[in-house]
Amino acid sequence: MLRRRGELDRLDARYGLGSDPRGVSGGPTYRARHRFNGLVATVATVGMLGLLLLMDGGGVAVATRALVGLGPEPPVRVALVDPGKGTYAFMAHQPGSRDPVAYDPCEVIRVEVNPDGAPAGYRELVDTAVDHVSEPTGLRFAVVGETDRRPHSDNRRTALPGGGWPPVLVSWADSDHVPGLAGDVAGLGGSTSIEELGRRRYVTGEITLDRGAFQHISGRPDSRAQMQAILDHEFGHLIGLTHVHDRGELMSDDNVGRTTWGPGDLAGLSRLGRGRCG
Repeated sequence: MLRRRGELDRLDARYGLGSDPRGVSGGPTYRARHRFNGLVATVATVGMLGLLLLMDGGGVAVATRALVGLGPEPPVRVALVDPGKGTYAFMAHQPGSRDPVAYDPCEVIRVEVNPDGAPAGYRELVDTAVDHVSEPTGLRFAVVGETDRRPHSDNRRTALPGGGWPPVLVSWADSDHVPGLAGDVAGLGGSTSIEELGRRRYVTGEITLDRGAFQHISGRPDSRAQMQAILDHEFGHLIGLTHVHDRGELMSDDNVGRTTWGPGDLAGLSRLGRGRCG
């Protein structure tokens, strides 16, 4: 009996099974069940986190869902355009990729206009430029009103106090206020980008037009077409196109007479409409 009790004590110390001698064969079964329960708990935890991720409306959650292919689809998806012999280039690319940095196609790009120094009919010029860039990209714009904001203010690069970003600013200025307009520069355009989970997107921007150049153009017979071409060109910069050395494109760095999008412009614009939602 003493030997038997001693054996039971050793089994108890080894397997933690009390005084039941069946623990000799039951030990491995108990440990396997423990591992199985741990797996169930892990799967349940991952599933709960996944459910919370799907339900969360925050920016990080939206971006994470987009990375795994669960993001929303854009309301408008334009077909990619073949550039043919045309050329295009992007202002910036995604880290480690040739994909362009672009605006979120699921968000409406809001635009404000400062009319100080603007030519007559400036609102029609802005509305037409919005239409000209929206059609080949599928991006949606809304001109939300007028403002007294000036170009290159801190609002361009800083989020609003309550969250979000200020609207794109379209304004007229001169080289005294914006040195980049010196010389024969008729306008400047570009956007501010942020990076989330290793991917960049544009959130707001500015288009600044040279008031002196527009005053000079206003005396020409084709003044409206020339003014419109300048605005369209700068809106091209705003959403992500940069200059090319090709006079057949409106985004040419030496544009002479071109007033409409070229084949390369349209190809680049169609790709800038393929940004990722969120």
